[in-house]
Amino acid sequence: MGSYSSKPEFTSRIPDKRRVKRGEDIVFHCEVNLEDVKVIWEKDGQRLDDGGRISIRQRGTDLSLRISRANEKDEGHYTVRISCGPDSVSHSAEVTVLEYDRDWRQIKWGENVSIKHSLQDLTLRNPQVKHLNFLLHGPVGAGKSSIINSIQSIFQERVQVGALAGTSFTSFTKTYSIHQIIDRQTGALPFVFSDIMGLEDRDMEGLHPDDIISILKGNVREGYEFNSTCPLSINDPSYNFNPTLGDEIHCLVSVLPAETISLRGNSGFPQETNVFDKMRAVREHASDLGIPQVVVMTRVDLACPLVKDDLRCIYSSKCIKRKMKECSTLTGVPMNCIFPVRNYHEENNLNGDMDSLILDALKNVVHFAKSYVDGLGRIEH
Repeated sequence: MGSYSSKPEFTSRIPDKRRVKRGEDIVFHCEVNLEDVKVIWEKDGQRLDDGGRISIRQRGTDLSLRISRANEKDEGHYTVRISCGPDSVSHSAEVTVLEYDRDWRQIKWGENVSIKHSLQDLTLRNPQVKHLNFLLHGPVGAGKSSIINSIQSIFQERVQVGALAGTSFTSFTKTYSIHQIIDRQTGALPFVFSDIMGLEDRDMEGLHPDDIISILKGNVREGYEFNSTCPLSINDPSYNFNPTLGDEIHCLVSVLPAETISLRGNSGFPQETNVFDKMRAVREHASDLGIPQVVVMTRVDLACPLVKDDLRCIYSSKCIKRKMKECSTLTGVPMNCIFPVRNYHEENNLNGDMDSLILDALKNVVHFAKSYVDGLGRIEH
């Protein structure tokens, strides 16, 4: 037995952080040097008592706290405090419950066929527009080319590699490329994706923002070779002097990787032009032109272990919602225009849940673009 001449100490501590899934048990265990210590467990400064979902145990020098079937209300700051005579010591931990009790956005899992049919049957009313033009832009390595490949894979019903993807350090795309989406059953669909170089933090590297603005206006012909230091001039053969509505971009799609969204908010080098400053300049021009804008947030499996295990948890994941809010703050795009997806990258077979997220994003992009060319959401310029 201990005595009051000995000070209480932890011989093993509870972890500083604990992350649990909704419905799992929160368990803390620690050991102390004395058997006759007084033990108090607290959550956010309020004392916890044994009973109900809360189980508090003290067996000799072993102490434990268990909260069964965790829910959102169990998140918080937990403290275990031990005392013996006038001496006391404590240790604390932060608990995060990874999921909300219900999905905060609804998606029709497994209804991919009906969405595909609606896109296959898409017709455009404006005679100037043969197909909707979507421009993908964002940082190097965000997954722009992978989005095109993933969409092509869904409509070809097998994994495709049409637009070659680069790494997180260098952009594989060097020229202005336009990719037609081909359906295995019906042929060419009435929408295309423009693929361009990735944006970089440094001023003189990556795609020049002025080239993106020219693409938005329809002034750039396919095959134009990008130059980081010198944007397209009117004397270049790739310059289109008389663009029509059919040449313009009908929806600007910003592509951002979920797992590094917070890190990309600040390059850490004041002398560099942050990639978000470049994206913001492009967005402002797109807004002036009345072009609708969305964000596709990629690599969600790398941002949230819960989603990596089960993609259907994406709209109950607190991590994903937090990433989307950060994305909205950084880009200025509202939450309802941000779509988290997982692209085909390592897989060699199609996955229905991945397809559901990608098709949901595509369906919304098509809707915004169609409203634009039909004059419903377009600002004349």
